[in-house]
Amino acid sequence: MRPESRSFHLKSILFGAFWASVGILATQHFLGPWLTSYSQATEEQILATVHRTISEDYVEPLSAEALMRNGARGMLESLRDPYADFFGPEDLRRFQEGNSGVLVGIGVMINGPGEVLYPQPGGPAEAAGIRPGDHFLTIDGQAVEQMDRGLMAGLLRGEAGSEVVLEMAHQDGTTFTATVKRSAVPTITVGDVRMVDEASGIGHIHIRSFANSTLAELDHALERLNRSGMKALILDLRWNPGGQLPSAVGVAGRFLDGHLVCSLESRYAPTDRRSANSADGKYFGLPLVLLVNRGSASGSEVVAAALRERGFAVLVGERTYGKGIYQEVFEYDSGEFAMQFTAGYYITPAGHILEGHLNPQLAGGLEPDLSVIPDIEEDRLIRSWQRRNRPPAKYREAMEAAFPETAHLAAPPDRFLETATAVLNRTLLGKP
Repeated sequence: MRPESRSFHLKSILFGAFWASVGILATQHFLGPWLTSYSQATEEQILATVHRTISEDYVEPLSAEALMRNGARGMLESLRDPYADFFGPEDLRRFQEGNSGVLVGIGVMINGPGEVLYPQPGGPAEAAGIRPGDHFLTIDGQAVEQMDRGLMAGLLRGEAGSEVVLEMAHQDGTTFTATVKRSAVPTITVGDVRMVDEASGIGHIHIRSFANSTLAELDHALERLNRSGMKALILDLRWNPGGQLPSAVGVAGRFLDGHLVCSLESRYAPTDRRSANSADGKYFGLPLVLLVNRGSASGSEVVAAALRERGFAVLVGERTYGKGIYQEVFEYDSGEFAMQFTAGYYITPAGHILEGHLNPQLAGGLEPDLSVIPDIEEDRLIRSWQRRNRPPAKYREAMEAAFPETAHLAAPPDRFLETATAVLNRTLLGKP
């Protein structure tokens, strides 16, 4: 073959290879996706089309944002998940506050008639000169007469840095106006803290829920009881619905030595083991009784199972609720909503599933070692006492002067506590 012919063929081959490569790249990156999008519409495309069609063609103008949120809510409801929740713009702040253990408000405890029990030390209300016995007249111009405590609390909350204008009255009838800037105020997740048997050194701590603030509150309570000579503890988890899992693991970890607290099992992810930090086990070996009832759920069941299965605690009370699942939480800031749904099961260190409602084949819950069944009135009085917040020492005298009925309040009879105290005295402390 002549050299000119070989050169011509070589150029042809190179030219063809070049355009073949261009064709392949075009097919992979442009033509293929274009054909796919038109030959088979995805679920996302269909939903977007429906959203656009309704927004543009419905007889009345609609909010595109509201349509989007309602669509998300509908998908969540279709799961038939008893634990799923949707939080729109009006509920989002409440949801975030519940998770964090911090709310945004003025830092004041009030009772039903709109009277100030006491301001929280260091909070905005205290800085504004609000004291025990002061009475709310208006909140941002709204009269509070006949207003219930829940509605008042809602009006006092708001965005951090925002201001609320209050018309107030002192007990002597003089009135004043206070402009208070809202700020983050810790909630109280650790309630009743006291020695229930000083002679034996038995303390009692009630944990209402598990939030980001709980561990600091618990450590403070334990130190206080320790200074009072605590030798054993009744950890009260009655009516505790759960909350933040890291907080629950941390609570269990105060009484463990780096042991496994629970495992998380989901649909696809490998088992996630959650163990206590051995450095946190300052009270490892402390004799324990845990109080549980039908309102003890989720994180409180995780704590109870971990401590009992390791042989470090006795359970007294009722069978627990049986919420043994964990949830994924997704917040969509641009859409002003959040949602949560079941993502997997909690598994105890011994391998038991705590859940008893999502799958009817699962028994769920924890049976107590010693059963106590309260009557309706006993239950009501105990719950009321557990919801009560003791005033800070600096305001106790002023509050009791303003509200004399609070001066001699005593805990109601409580067979749960009596049984737990007897167990610790007889079994763990060696007393008859």
